[in-house]
Amino acid sequence: MKRYGLYLMMTVAALLAVNSCNKDDEEDHLNEWMIANQQAMNAITSNPEYKEIKSPGNEGSIYYKVLNKGDGKDSIYYTSTVYCYYKGWFVADYPQFNIEKGDVFDQKLFDDGSPFGLILTSTGIITGWKTALYGMVKGDKWEVWIPYQLAYGREGYQSVIPGYSTLVFEIEVMSVDGK
Repeated sequence: MKRYGLYLMMTVAALLAVNSCNKDDEEDHLNEWMIANQQAMNAITSNPEYKEIKSPGNEGSIYYKVLNKGDGKDSIYYTSTVYCYYKGWFVADYPQFNIEKGDVFDQKLFDDGSPFGLILTSTGIITGWKTALYGMVKGDKWEVWIPYQLAYGREGYQSVIPGYSTLVFEIEVMSVDGK
């Protein structure tokens, strides 16, 4: 009986040690991911090709580069419906999630058919997108860098986007309805 108790205690201790190591490894990988994303964002903030726009709620800033200047005259408002094409990708490697720098996580391109339509007051639209779109007009095409605070935060989005992700989008506004 004593031997059975000893085996049981040793098994529990071994399981606790393995679980503790796994958590430490996860935290190390997450820290590496956070640092890599922040370094990529920092490089853009000091790049003169990119301009800064502060978010309306002053939670942070996005950085953008104009790829094509549109000829639209109408501003985009929080009640506007905006139709656009886009592509979003990661800025760092995260092998534990099978993510490599440059991997596209979502896109709606011209070849996919009709543009993506969104109303800026809709829930689920990340603050970084709203911030960018408020500065754009029909025909604009921007590369937009969004820090995790203005994207999906610490939690991430489902199993697609890990927490602390700096996201890059190429956004092209095709049309704007309403004010």
